[in-house]
Amino acid sequence: MKHEKLSIILIGIIEIVIGSVTFVALIASLFLGKSTKPPEVFLFVLTTSIISSGLGIGIIRRNLHSYHMLLFFSAVIILSKFLSFAKIIYFNGALETTISPSFKNITSIIYHGILLIYLTRPSVKKQF
Repeated sequence: MKHEKLSIILIGIIEIVIGSVTFVALIASLFLGKSTKPPEVFLFVLTTSIISSGLGIGIIRRNLHSYHMLLFFSAVIILSKFLSFAKIIYFNGALETTISPSFKNITSIIYHGILLIYLTRPSVKKQF
């Protein structure tokens, strides 16, 4: 049980860090006048960064709604990446960053896949 508790805390921290770093980078680029994102893309990325941080906090607190939302968003992200690889959907270049899109997509699939597999284990599910 101790292993699951520490893992859940680590997942929460990772989500908080991802959301916080993205949020700070967006705000910094805005104030420095270096933001190249259209307003709607900026708002989307800003919203997702806040959601990611909030989900991380909820996961650490063992909030059942945060748990379900993280599972849902992880599945949606994996699906969207596969659809992108299959060239069924395309993302606006404004969503892309200096990191290679292929590297980001593969990393995202691996991370969210691990989340889905790990968080649906019965011993981890009991924590929520």
